[in-house]
Amino acid sequence: MEKEFWTDIYNNKYEIPEGHALTELTHEIFSYLGSTDPELRDDIGYTVFANWLKQERYSADEIRGFIKELLANLEIGIGETESDSVFLRTFSILFLAEIIHNDNKKPFLDKTDITTVLKKALWYASSEKDPRGYVPIKGWAHALAHTADLMLVLGKNRNIEEKDLLKILNAISEKIVRSTNYIYIHGEDERLAGAVIAALRRDLIPIEKVITWAKSFTDQDWKGAYINEELNRAFQNTRNLLRSIYFELKNEEGEMPKQDELQLVFLEAIKNLKPY
Repeated sequence: MEKEFWTDIYNNKYEIPEGHALTELTHEIFSYLGSTDPELRDDIGYTVFANWLKQERYSADEIRGFIKELLANLEIGIGETESDSVFLRTFSILFLAEIIHNDNKKPFLDKTDITTVLKKALWYASSEKDPRGYVPIKGWAHALAHTADLMLVLGKNRNIEEKDLLKILNAISEKIVRSTNYIYIHGEDERLAGAVIAALRRDLIPIEKVITWAKSFTDQDWKGAYINEELNRAFQNTRNLLRSIYFELKNEEGEMPKQDELQLVFLEAIKNLKPY
């Protein structure tokens, strides 16, 4: 469909044009997920789908069908590092995040649905090998940032328990301390920090376990990081994440359980992170 068609939908508060059906148009939007045209993929596809979710146009069963399709997309091209398949995966992640975000506001999914998404999200976090943020002409790939967005909304979900939150935190730390092939420069550390704060805000994880998790960053062998190109990338990514978590905690508005104590935990981790 022409882009002007979607512009008309936007200007008409996302109403379905006469002669068209929601199912047909949603199928069209899903075909844009892997597009190398950022306007189709992001400005049109994501924006329209997010607003139709917000307007509660889909049934729970329809959304479960979307989840199944989006999770399957995560396997397509997985392991490739600089191919266009990354867009299908990362925007599938973003669509999933939008679904969970809406479920957080007004529940329509059950625990099994959330557990299924979490399990696949954890797998994807460790399996995605394309670290690119912005790709010239083709726009945002941003796999790690989109994964962080999904982890954030999962961390807020009522069906997620302490053990699940720990899995989210461990997936984040494992990804960062092993990120030897790329320095993340497109705000990924801030997006990951947001996911960490969402998990900690639940106040389900004992402070002792948070301390252990924070130490998992500093317990790595960082000796010689400044003179080892690969190790230095992981070191910089790790330091950036710890700093972002600390500043998120320091600037967190509103009450947060154990906020002062948590600040000290991550300040200590930053101080103990040494490249020699």
